[in-house]
Amino acid sequence: MPKPEEYSETHTTLAGWPITITTYRLDTIYYTTIDNTDPGAWVVKAQGATKAESESKATAQAQALLEKIKKNPPPTGCTSVPGF
Repeated sequence: MPKPEEYSETHTTLAGWPITITTYRLDTIYYTTIDNTDPGAWVVKAQGATKAESESKATAQAQALLEKIKKNPPPTGCTSVPGF
């Protein structure tokens, strides 16, 4: 059984959401997973012949999905969120 190689993890923001991009190679195929940093639920998974191809596919899919999610401000009078 092949072992993961060229493992990388990047933290960034996509469509206003903090995400983690995780990429690794098994044999000749690169696998990429994008998850929202908190709580860490995966958003998309993709694979490709190169690291760039795999990350590009995953990023495009994640961008489309995350743009559909609305961020609502806390309700007026909310005391559980600092600053409100």
